[in-house]
Amino acid sequence: MNDLEGVDVQNELLNSDDEALESKSVITFEDDESTNQIEEAFDASSENAEQTDEVAALKAEIESLRAQLNEREMLDKATARMNAELLEFEEYFPDVSLDQIPDAIWQKVKEGASLSAQYSLFRRKEELSKRKVSNINEKNRKMSSGSVAGGEGDKYYSPSEVKRMSPEQVRKHYDDIIESMRHWN
Repeated sequence: MNDLEGVDVQNELLNSDDEALESKSVITFEDDESTNQIEEAFDASSENAEQTDEVAALKAEIESLRAQLNEREMLDKATARMNAELLEFEEYFPDVSLDQIPDAIWQKVKEGASLSAQYSLFRRKEELSKRKVSNINEKNRKMSSGSVAGGEGDKYYSPSEVKRMSPEQVRKHYDDIIESMRHWN
């Protein structure tokens, strides 16, 4: 090989090394642009993810506030209803304190029933129950032969006892004799 040929080969090698370096720097430059684009896309994606997280958090907060508002509105309505119920109750039953109302009525009011209506129904049932007991006691008293203890008044006299009485004794025990006569038959 002659010296010129060696120089040409050397030049070619240098040229090919320069081209390789140039192509490497182009690749590196292009890689830097790609890297920048990837970084920008990642940053945008991160921003979108952060924004998505922020939006989700805001939506959750809005839902929580709506729930609190609905709860508050329901509480306000219940308070207004109870105040109206109490005013109506005081109007219809001014002599009754709220402490006198049975727990069963309060339970029905919690379930949505009217306080005045429930208390009125309670009093009516109580009245009917007392009347029924009174009627039964009256019926039993009329059918009874009298007190076993033999207390004053309302004494029972049998027909034979009345027949043995003097006119004066009959006048003295007349009311008891008449009452006793109801039970003779």
